[in-house]
Amino acid sequence: MIFDPPFIKTLVNPGEPVTAESWNDIVTALSQVHLHLEATEATALKVQVTNPGIDLASVRVSAIRADGVAVDAVAPVAPSTQHIFSGLSAGSYALSVAAPGYQTATAAITAPDATVQNVALTPSGAFMPGVFGLTLQEALATLNNALISVSRVLDVTGTDVPTANPGAQYSSSRVLMQLPDAGSAVPTGQSVQLVIAAVLAPQPSIEIPPLTGLTLAEAQKALESLGLVLGKVVTKQGRQA
Repeated sequence: MIFDPPFIKTLVNPGEPVTAESWNDIVTALSQVHLHLEATEATALKVQVTNPGIDLASVRVSAIRADGVAVDAVAPVAPSTQHIFSGLSAGSYALSVAAPGYQTATAAITAPDATVQNVALTPSGAFMPGVFGLTLQEALATLNNALISVSRVLDVTGTDVPTANPGAQYSSSRVLMQLPDAGSAVPTGQSVQLVIAAVLAPQPSIEIPPLTGLTLAEAQKALESLGLVLGKVVTKQGRQA
């Protein structure tokens, strides 16, 4: 097998960073291996998961023999979208296709088989939409439309906000965090959590009474009677006539 550019085996110690060049070498090597399998294994068993938008890297495709031995397919490397079994011994297998948020699909297969096995997975629940930045009212409506229940809403101060009727004061608060992240599977019966911005209570205004002509002690006493604290006092000399 010839790699372009040539693949150079480079080892690093635990904890050492992997450079962009090294990472590109790894990706290139995996891609070349996958292309080699596609080109040389004419009878390799291939599985195509047909769900649009599914993360193929999270899909596990296995072939299980009658004696219980399982063989995992090689995951696709872009631009390929197919899982490939290479060198699968002739015989009967139970095909298993599993992915987070979907029901595991099974089928009886026989190797070798050059045909592509198309598999459509059935969702086992909903997937978390992105609600970051939405108002709480918008986020709750979005989650309700997705049939996802909200178990808890907190503001950034740790105050619990009622999920069923949060009140007008919280409706326009923005969502700052969602658990789980957008795109994560939310199985049926599982609820999610939101964190929103805190609602700042309006501060009452106090009318300052006239202090002109009072002594410093009198002015301080007048302010303290209103719950105010006298701050820095600056004394200026008046002009002499």
